[in-house]
Amino acid sequence: KLLYVFSGKSAVLSLVWLERSTDQLVCGMEDGTIATLIICTDNIQLNGFWAHQYPVERLAVSGHYLASGAHREVKIWSKSPDGSWAQTVELPTPPQSSYTTGRNIVVTGLHWTSANKRPSVLIVTYMSHGIVAYNARTWKRIRATSVPGSIADTDLSADGRFLVISNMLTGFELFLMKAPAEVEPLFSFTQDVSARRPMPVRFLHGDRAIIGGTSNGQVNIWDVSS
Repeated sequence: KLLYVFSGKSAVLSLVWLERSTDQLVCGMEDGTIATLIICTDNIQLNGFWAHQYPVERLAVSGHYLASGAHREVKIWSKSPDGSWAQTVELPTPPQSSYTTGRNIVVTGLHWTSANKRPSVLIVTYMSHGIVAYNARTWKRIRATSVPGSIADTDLSADGRFLVISNMLTGFELFLMKAPAEVEPLFSFTQDVSARRPMPVRFLHGDRAIIGGTSNGQVNIWDVSS
């Protein structure tokens, strides 16, 4: 049954629950605002701030850190004791190449993970500029890897070993994450990409399966455990 309704002046484009919380979530808005909603017994508390020049389409939480992506911008926020968010850093734009020169920089995925000798890593995927990994202790770039095609959406497995990509030119692809932003292609899934539309993709069932959207209204699920 319907429990709560929140209505605002700007469309909600992204949302994420705070870690270990069932009553607090963060929303990314079309007008560049980030809003925190706290669900109370008899009301909903709302706190928001203007965060980006562009619509906030990507959010990811790790501990007291929040990563937000809006078009070409990626910002990191830390949660203060009073519950507000303070900007820690704005990450630089990804490196350019002869292939990406002149192409718009668009963030399509934000994923927190860890790696050997790096307890906290942020993986950022871009539509035309591939995959970039940052050390979340120093915010220095670890590695950048180009990916052919046009990345529309991504998801990272809970253990950080596998990355699935929704590619508008080639369909869904599964990669082994050998090291932060160092990927090895494993296999691709049959997918109609003639519409050239961005399709969502996610791991589910404990990362043993992948669910993906289509342009014809159907939903596909693939078993990737075998």
